Amino acid sequence: MPTQLFRSATLEIDTDFTAEDPLAFDYLGQQVGNWLFRGFTTRTSRAQYYCVVLYGLHLAEVAIQQYGYPGDDKTRSLLFERWERFWALATLESRGGTLERGDPDGMRGVRGAQAAWIGGDRALRLDYPLISRQVELGGMGAYLSSLREYGLVFKGTLRVTPLAKPFVDFFWTSKTKSSGNRYERYALKALDLERRTIPRAVSGLSLKRVGDRSRLTAVKKRPDQQERLWSILFAQAKDGSTLPISQQLVSADNDGEVVIEQILRGILRNKWGEVDSTVEQRVRAAIAFGKLSTHLLSCFDRAYGYVDSHGWIADFRHVASAAFPESESATTRNLCNAVQKASGCRKFGELKFHGPQFLSLVSKLMDAGPAEALEYLLAFHVAVQRTRRGSGAWFRREKTKLVMQVVGYGGFRKEQHFPSFKLNVVRRLLADLGRLNDD
Repeated sequence: MPTQLFRSATLEIDTDFTAEDPLAFDYLGQQVGNWLFRGFTTRTSRAQYYCVVLYGLHLAEVAIQQYGYPGDDKTRSLLFERWERFWALATLESRGGTLERGDPDGMRGVRGAQAAWIGGDRALRLDYPLISRQVELGGMGAYLSSLREYGLVFKGTLRVTPLAKPFVDFFWTSKTKSSGNRYERYALKALDLERRTIPRAVSGLSLKRVGDRSRLTAVKKRPDQQERLWSILFAQAKDGSTLPISQQLVSADNDGEVVIEQILRGILRNKWGEVDSTVEQRVRAAIAFGKLSTHLLSCFDRAYGYVDSHGWIADFRHVASAAFPESESATTRNLCNAVQKASGCRKFGELKFHGPQFLSLVSKLMDAGPAEALEYLLAFHVAVQRTRRGSGAWFRREKTKLVMQVVGYGGFRKEQHFPSFKLNVVRRLLADLGRLNDD
């Protein structure tokens, strides 16, 4: 009988947790995404959020001076959280309190803000819970590492650099800096920690107007801010691949191509213009890893599904035949060979977690039969689970049998898809900046 239960709960839409991956291919895929787009993460998909976080950190500094608060990062975090809750309420006010799932103005913590917002003219609470672990899962937690990578926030601090000045000065308006002063005065009231509520209007300026000017879709009406963001996030990117791949994404979109694997293959074929050897190397590695990881995860899923359908205990060789059928042996060998030939995949060996073990697995699978292949895959799985969850395998071997130890994994019932490698994140950013069609 299984000794553990693994429950895959419905995820909060505000979180960034991914479904459980038995082979850590989500993690490895994110590393490949880092090779393609060093400055972005899987959570940095909205252009206006860069401005919102920068402005909030700036406002925290102003509040420290104005209210005499301690000038430490603990206080800055507290003040930023106040700003983020105020901004979320302003966004809801701008939208009449309605933001459906998937709405382009939906912010991180939208449900917390919706619970706090009420219609009418009454002042709104500022001390409501926006999102659990707001520092980690809110806007600052999602965008801070990227802002530091681009030199907009000093590394190791919560203080903006001089590069952030244009984004801050023109956060509210494309006109003169002083024209945004009354918006800043309103926002500063929310950062008064003695205050528990915020009025819906201050000196003739409404909370709705604040939301109109700052919500996530506001940047689409600000070509000046769009150009600043394009310049620093893309045109000035120093990793050698962010700009050229993003330009290829724009060309692919103009051709109507949106399938990640086909876009990457088109880049290799110079379908939308030539790319240099750095980009070619990274894209080739992404394709090779994407194809093999999708294949091996499907193999694992077939093994899990076979044991699940046989009462949680099955003959090992029968499981191996289901997971690695002889008819697919050439496919497995060819996909492993592609990873070994892709020079960019050598970087897996430099990773602290899972990468070297992945390369070792690839080497072992080259000449393995079904039973050996399953043994190698499950050994890799055990190493992954011990590192990630501090636990052991989801199966145990009992002589000729394979016994399930962890039940409840639902991934085996789903078709596995080619990884996105942050291309969808970049596409969303480009759409916000007016570079892609925003369907």
